[in-house]
Amino acid sequence: MSIGQLWKKLLNPPIFERVKPFKLFAFNTSKDLNAWVCTSDKKAIGGFSEASAELMPEGYVRFHGTLSTKIPSNSKVVRSGFCLFRSKPKKPSIFGSDSNLNLKTHDTLEFEVRGDGRAYVANIQTSALHDEDLYQAALYTRGGPHWQTIQVPLSEFLLTSRGFVQNEQTMLHPSRVETIGFLLADKREGPFQLDIRHIRATTVVDGEKSVMDTENAKITTTWDRTTNDDSDNNTNKYIAIRPLLYSCVFLCPTHLFTENFKQ
Repeated sequence: MSIGQLWKKLLNPPIFERVKPFKLFAFNTSKDLNAWVCTSDKKAIGGFSEASAELMPEGYVRFHGTLSTKIPSNSKVVRSGFCLFRSKPKKPSIFGSDSNLNLKTHDTLEFEVRGDGRAYVANIQTSALHDEDLYQAALYTRGGPHWQTIQVPLSEFLLTSRGFVQNEQTMLHPSRVETIGFLLADKREGPFQLDIRHIRATTVVDGEKSVMDTENAKITTTWDRTTNDDSDNNTNKYIAIRPLLYSCVFLCPTHLFTENFKQ
């Protein structure tokens, strides 16, 4: 090797090959679904919300049910109303392999979903935190028949404890992801449905649009006006609102629905 080639090697930084995106979860078989658990406030605190997860023949899972904010009688809780679909922690092998969902060098989670227009929450629990600590980010669904791909950088997940955003935030480390889940706790009573096709780990290239535009994101709900007016205004109205992150995500104490998943 000549002196010129040696200097060029020393001065130029090495080029690392970008790791290809890979699927963390897909829902094609009953085995895929068995790696997840589904629950609600009914199971945790005796509430009235119903939730179930159904494997569809087209190759996706349907997380659906009914959300209720009714507080159970003779209960010490002051708020209720959540449904959760969450992966089970991986069991370490006898060879000592890592039980975490190692995202390697990726910095983004990609969700392919088909929602109902409601704002859901992506939950991440890491091995470095207590059971009641979660990283959370909002997932805004459009509703309608079409699938959508939502990319959420790990830097967008906020550290919460018992449902409250922490003043001191710590970075979410890609190698410490233990579980991933979907939470509905938007205080809007009624049926819900979220179809999930896959979850991938990926890396966002500079210039790519990585997250759904939360400034323009809309959810649609129905508003039943109860007036005596015989005009058309008495019919159901559809209004579009932009959900605020802190009003739709951090609503219920997370320790109520984390303790059941250390299986």
